[in-house]
Amino acid sequence: MYRLTGRKRNIIVLFLIVLFPFAIFCSKQIGSKNGKFFLWQIQSNTNINYILGSIHFLKKEMYPINEKIENAFEESDVLVVEANLSNDKIAEATLLIMQRGMYAGDETLKKNISERTYTLAEKKLKEYGMDISNFKKFKPWLLAMTITSFELMKLGLDPNFGIDKYFLDKAFNRKKILELEGAEFQVNLLDSFSAEQQDKFLFYTLNETSKSKKQVEEMVKAWSEGNAFDMEKILYENIQKFPGLKYIYKKLIDDRNEKMVDKIVSFLKRGKKFFIVVGAGHLVGKNGIIQLLRNRGVNLTQL
Repeated sequence: MYRLTGRKRNIIVLFLIVLFPFAIFCSKQIGSKNGKFFLWQIQSNTNINYILGSIHFLKKEMYPINEKIENAFEESDVLVVEANLSNDKIAEATLLIMQRGMYAGDETLKKNISERTYTLAEKKLKEYGMDISNFKKFKPWLLAMTITSFELMKLGLDPNFGIDKYFLDKAFNRKKILELEGAEFQVNLLDSFSAEQQDKFLFYTLNETSKSKKQVEEMVKAWSEGNAFDMEKILYENIQKFPGLKYIYKKLIDDRNEKMVDKIVSFLKRGKKFFIVVGAGHLVGKNGIIQLLRNRGVNLTQL
């Protein structure tokens, strides 16, 4: 079996926070100098809190982050992330992913995906100089995440410079860190899909990787301008092209949004100041976290 190096293994673990290809890079400082940010202020009965749309893959030269975002973090008491993957928790998450993402016994990747998906995966891995036989024990969802990670790394992106990682490092031993979900929940979710659904997810991933550069460039423009409408349009148009993914999308995005909103609302009752970091794709649309919070009477203002 293909053995991932420690760095690549950690990159894939960090990437699992995403559970969907919402990765962005650009050539200017994080945060718009004019106009709005992908940052919302939440006014609760007791405090001002913040929710920031996260970018999971970035380049080192993107830093420093805009002062307005930094100040919002500094004045907060608690950092909330989708999954706490601080440096001290990476090994535990890695073990979990390898345990749940690999087939046991005689089961193999080839036995659990269609011939068209297998052929496409074989071709894509050859582009990376790899043989598909090295991935024969990977479940389709893990291979999909692995391939997406490799593709983003080809663009020079690194989750070690992602927004989640940045604020987790800043909060370590300084602020309390809470989770909206946790790595175990996310891995269990991916592993809960049927063989047919995982085949569709992998096939979609393989088809879309060739377009990743253009999509990334479009997303960064929307993110840097704080344009939630354009971000929604970009992220959802692929779902329309692949109607067979609607159930998977609902589980990966809509259902998770509902549960995360439950957690966020409970946090707002605690009397602390929270700085919440969640994937930008979870914030937009009628079923996005921002609208769902507004539906519950939460007062939000985009900064």
